[in-house]
Amino acid sequence: MTKNDIKFIQSLKQTKFRKEYKMFVVEGNKLVSELIASDFKIEKILVTETWLEKFPEMSASLNSYEIVNEKQMEQMSSMVTPPGIIATAHTPSYKINPKDAETEFILALDGINDPGNLGTMIRTADWFGINKIVCSQDCADAWQAKTIQSTMGSIFRIKIIETDLKEFLLKTQRDETNSATPIYGALMEGENIFTKNIDKRNGIIIIGSESHGIRKDVLPLVTSPIHIPRGKGSQTESLNASVAAAIIMATITK
Repeated sequence: MTKNDIKFIQSLKQTKFRKEYKMFVVEGNKLVSELIASDFKIEKILVTETWLEKFPEMSASLNSYEIVNEKQMEQMSSMVTPPGIIATAHTPSYKINPKDAETEFILALDGINDPGNLGTMIRTADWFGINKIVCSQDCADAWQAKTIQSTMGSIFRIKIIETDLKEFLLKTQRDETNSATPIYGALMEGENIFTKNIDKRNGIIIIGSESHGIRKDVLPLVTSPIHIPRGKGSQTESLNASVAAAIIMATITK
């Protein structure tokens, strides 16, 4: 590894360079294994001698890798305790058509800026069989380390795009064949999610940020406002966004 190689991988810790180079970093046995099992294009796998000795079975399964020393691994890693294996890969380019919501669920995230919450939502969507996620342009970057770690590998099975959310939702109204596509929005004044009659197994589920909720320009596009009721006597102001998303996905997709 040259100094420039290390600097390049270090640069991928920043969103602007991940987007410029269309690459990201994965760390740890679990995530690297998930990456290898996916269709993603892997650029490099880097390991230490210590890791090779500790995980002989996994190392034997790798087609190719480069050995780096402990200091180099520390310089490249985003973790307090480097796991000893790092991979760089190319960011996929997906297309999600609003018409897809005619036959399946699409999760739409409006201003989710906490990478941990975003990663948890991706993982939860994977659990409930939702494999398409549309993020507003101010959402946290799905390809940063904390988000990827929080997905526990689900990010390699989900199609994720970043786009103008309002424009995406408007496209469901421009095509008459999409006129019946329900757009669910998590709102305080929505209908009780547990008693609402959901007769269709398709549509778009919008989750807003904990601090601002669904933004004002997106609200008019919600055709089916839904709400998670608080328990009697509860003084809690709001639910964590990823928890709310999990409850809604569990209820709507059942």
